[in-house]
Amino acid sequence: MSDRYTWCFACGKDNPRGLHLQFEWIGDNCYQTVFTAGREQQSYDGLVHGGIVSTLLDEVMGGYVYEKTGQPAFTARLEVRYRQPTPIGVPLTVSAVVEKQRGRLYEMKSSVKLPDGTVTAEGQARVLLAEGA
Repeated sequence: MSDRYTWCFACGKDNPRGLHLQFEWIGDNCYQTVFTAGREQQSYDGLVHGGIVSTLLDEVMGGYVYEKTGQPAFTARLEVRYRQPTPIGVPLTVSAVVEKQRGRLYEMKSSVKLPDGTVTAEGQARVLLAEGA
C-alpha cells in the first residue's frame, strides 16, 4: 500500500493498534499477504474473531484495486463464507483475484488459507473506484 494511508487499520504502518499487513503481487492477478493473528485478535480461545477474518478478506480485495489503479476504492458489497474456524498463531495466506471488471466496478474473490492449503474463509466483493477516478 501507498504511504498515503499510514493510519489504515489493516495496512497502516503508523497505526499502533493496526494489523500492519504487507502485500505482494503473485503474478499479474493475485494480490496477497501473510498474517499471523495473535490473542488480541481472537474471539473464542485460539480462534480468530470473524470480524478480523472479514477485515482481512475486505482489505486484500480493496487493496488489489487500489494498487492496480492508484485510486481509492470502496467496498460496495461484501459476502463472507466462513468454512471453518481460523486459528490464531498460524501464518494465514490471504489472497485476492479479480474475476471481472466493468468501468469503475471490480468483482473480486478472496480467501484465507492455512499453511496446508485448507481454506477457512472465502470472500466475494464488488469494489468500486471512487468518483472521478
